[in-house]
Amino acid sequence: MAPRPNFVLVLDFDGTVTEKDVGDEVCDRFAPPAWRDIDAAWVRNELSLPEAQRQMWALARCDRPEALAYAKQVGKLRPGLDALLESVHRAGGAAWLASGGFDFYIEAILHGRLPRFERTYFNSTRFIDGKVEVTFPHASLSCGRCAVCKGNVCDLARASGARVVFVGDGASDRCAIGRADVLCAVQGSLLARACEERKLPYVPFLELDDVIEAL
Repeated sequence: MAPRPNFVLVLDFDGTVTEKDVGDEVCDRFAPPAWRDIDAAWVRNELSLPEAQRQMWALARCDRPEALAYAKQVGKLRPGLDALLESVHRAGGAAWLASGGFDFYIEAILHGRLPRFERTYFNSTRFIDGKVEVTFPHASLSCGRCAVCKGNVCDLARASGARVVFVGDGASDRCAIGRADVLCAVQGSLLARACEERKLPYVPFLELDDVIEAL
């Protein structure tokens, strides 16, 4: 049996591991502007994220190779990822990836780094005749808002007795507020603003190696 980690780092992908939200960028390239109205309705809590994503991606017209090529073009990694993952390993922790994004670009952008994550949770896609079908395989981690609920992932990590450090930026990451021992948010992000509005402490960062001190 593997030893219990000293802590679990739960890491978001879009806008956190990457500098931009890759899913949004792909939709912006291959879907009509109406996708933004759907996304805004999700941010306002008028739609669940899975329902918003079903509607948004249903508008996209692309095949897998062109969507993947564009995702790799725009999916620049935020500086400091490798240093952060190495620090987690050296400190006896475990890194988990928890994302509301999709397999086709997460797997391609992280590529050889994926084995450095003890667990990975993200959603799935199928490309059929120029259309995109999205599915959500992690039903046990869903909530009323998200298919991969970051708060539920934090709870799962905490259930092992480990200290939990959450790192994120966006609307779906708000579920992690109050459910991690330490919450780190991209400076100026929606998650950072949500913490400030609730007068809750968080660690702001711009590069991922800035998170190392919070481990």
